[in-house]
Amino acid sequence: MAGSIAALRAKAKGAQVILSRRAFGATALSSGAVDVAPDPAAPPGDLKSQLVSPELAAREIARTRPNHPYAVLVDKLDRLKEALSFAAAHLPDLLCPPLVRNALLPTPLGTVKPAGMAQPAQAGADLASLPQSIAVVQLSVNPSFDAQLVARGLERSASLLGRKLSAAVVESHFFRNIEDALRGCYELAELLEQPGAIDEFARDLRTRLPEGVGALLLPPIMGRHGSSLAAELSNRLGGLPCWEILSDASSVPGIRLQEGLNSALTRAGIPVIESDVTCSKPGSGVFTLGSGESIEPSAVVLATGKFIGGGIVRTQRFFEPLLDLPLFAGSTRAEDQYIGDLLAENVQGKHQAFRVGVRIDSSLRPLGASGGPFDPRLFAAGSVISGYDPAADKTGLGVAIFTGYLAGEAAASLVLLAR
Repeated sequence: MAGSIAALRAKAKGAQVILSRRAFGATALSSGAVDVAPDPAAPPGDLKSQLVSPELAAREIARTRPNHPYAVLVDKLDRLKEALSFAAAHLPDLLCPPLVRNALLPTPLGTVKPAGMAQPAQAGADLASLPQSIAVVQLSVNPSFDAQLVARGLERSASLLGRKLSAAVVESHFFRNIEDALRGCYELAELLEQPGAIDEFARDLRTRLPEGVGALLLPPIMGRHGSSLAAELSNRLGGLPCWEILSDASSVPGIRLQEGLNSALTRAGIPVIESDVTCSKPGSGVFTLGSGESIEPSAVVLATGKFIGGGIVRTQRFFEPLLDLPLFAGSTRAEDQYIGDLLAENVQGKHQAFRVGVRIDSSLRPLGASGGPFDPRLFAAGSVISGYDPAADKTGLGVAIFTGYLAGEAAASLVLLAR
């Protein structure tokens, strides 16, 4: 997400852009929604406190967590909604515009989490706006999805909001007759996109739905290439709202986001090179692509991710593999220390090892060992930046969009200035 948004923004500002990647990053594994900012001051379990504007929550994060990217970029936070709107405009069929307040969207773990943006098939599952009586679909061939867990979790979460919600479980036998009953979520999504499949699915569900159900929640398999299947299913069920819950990995909604970004890059005329990139002499500004071609761009955005994307590596020591930038966990230099010293003693503690990354200044330029910019032509975006744990902080894709937008703009300004 960070690299694609940076490329799209730089292109929109008039720069010539090349995006080079080794493989997909963590976006393809995401829930499919965009975590922007929960309220960090909310007491545990106080879901009402999460029904706030994502921009206000981001400012509270900036105030209370001085190393977080929102804190480093606090003077630019008034542009957060602008950045989110830019992403939604480039993914018009995949992301709703930024929400006025956080939505509380159900997860496969029986919990809800605040999200500042979501896909159209997900946004209606907001716990604060669901009808009082709902049903959750269990597929007989998808044992990894536990509809009973989701239903009971939603009832408990609704009580924390001060509202009553009744969630029934409806088991669908639609996929029971397929040759391999234990197919993965991607294969089930592709099967559901076959001609006539959604009609058969609707017929199966229609005979099992209890009376009075006001909405239907579905496993996150509503088509790899678009969430419009949920709308089609709703039409087949007489207008009954059908919503998709968030995904864990492996993620069909995450793949949708990644494919949507690929399409946006193509529409913008941005070439995507699938190869490793090396820089034999950090600071030279010359990069070598996997084909052996050397390029010397006027500006570079580093959006290589953290451990999943390979932007940060830990093999006996922490290091950034492209430019060997110094890494930090908060104010602590991350080098070859015992990794246990950067982990908390309990699951919910602050695990500094997952906050390791490059430090940036307020212009998104990575800092060198001396504390000044490593190279004035270099900018950083996304989870390669230090100071936050994208998953635990629940700010992952929000930070990716915000920093990608600003970094792409800053890089383009430098390029245009050099012309």
